Amino acid sequence: MRFIVFAEDWGSHPSSTQHLFSQLAKRHEVHWVNSIGMRKPRLNFIDLKRVFKKALQLFSGQKKQTNENTSVVKVYKLPVLPWHDIALVRQFNRLVYAHYLGHINDGSPTVYWLSVPTAVYLSDINKIDKLIYYCGDDFNALAGVDAKLVKPFEQQLIADADLIFTISAKLALAMPPPKTHMLTHGVSYDLFSAHVEKAVELESITAPVIGFYGSINNWLDEALLIKLASERPNYKLVLVGDIVTSIDALLRFKNVLHIPAVSHHRLVEFSSHWDVSVLPFIDNEQIRACNPLKLKEYFAVGKPIVATNFPTVKKYDSFVYVAKTSNEFIEKIDQAISLSHEQQHHLSMVQSEIAKAHSWQVKANLVEKQLINLN
Repeated sequence: MRFIVFAEDWGSHPSSTQHLFSQLAKRHEVHWVNSIGMRKPRLNFIDLKRVFKKALQLFSGQKKQTNENTSVVKVYKLPVLPWHDIALVRQFNRLVYAHYLGHINDGSPTVYWLSVPTAVYLSDINKIDKLIYYCGDDFNALAGVDAKLVKPFEQQLIADADLIFTISAKLALAMPPPKTHMLTHGVSYDLFSAHVEKAVELESITAPVIGFYGSINNWLDEALLIKLASERPNYKLVLVGDIVTSIDALLRFKNVLHIPAVSHHRLVEFSSHWDVSVLPFIDNEQIRACNPLKLKEYFAVGKPIVATNFPTVKKYDSFVYVAKTSNEFIEKIDQAISLSHEQQHHLSMVQSEIAKAHSWQVKANLVEKQLINLN
């Protein structure tokens, strides 16, 4: 099969779409179009920096990305404009797309895979082609997205798509049932189940370590973590990731350590050596619709997991300590730390089996099966 994929910038962060196509590219032809944007830029430092970075990318040319597993993805950086709601801009962007990828349309069937709804107008879909919508977020609630801009393009994509994959049940409820299928996130099982040396950043810590990695954003429950740090000074709370929203009040505690984001392959150096993995999320629309990549990664590592109460973890409540209140969250961390060696080993084995059943190779096989059935 030939795929043309519209998603985020390849290599920007290890997204589910990138994990999937790292697998699919081992057996199929994959053309990856870097993000065309889902909001209009504003006159601020962050947006100007993004515009400058995009401009530099254009001069670096198109290239093939190859990983250690011999999958090859050809990446395209299109000089499109993000004002998708303007007709003249859409016409310009279609010309740009045709210039860069028009040569691919040789009459052979193509699968158009869209994780970015604003790309729906760029391509002319032929009868022999298939249009797939991979819905990984609730764009009405997602930070950094212009929901008003995206909505009409998502509605068009939902109507035109031959097949829709969603990562959570909540997202699936908003889609037409006959063509909608659940495709929950997977895990790089071999990476996260490997035995690796402890991260040097953790070597000097002697206290029990409560760990989290990922974007430190406004969906983290800072008040909950402050309560944890305050009431359990004998625990060390370690947060690994970029700080997007201020957590100054939390960082004032001596038993809280922030470590800037590390590369994806290094995460296991942290999570396999701390004592408890946590998912301390607030309750909002974005979290109710989410399916965190790190949950399956935590499973593969095999450490006890404590989470706040949101839909994705409820189905695993026999293997995850799910807390409905802040007091319960702290109590469950205490319980997790107090597990005997035998209890810890049994939990780790069960979690490992769950993770193995959700490897990215398994997910890629499911995608192939659905596409074959579609044809």
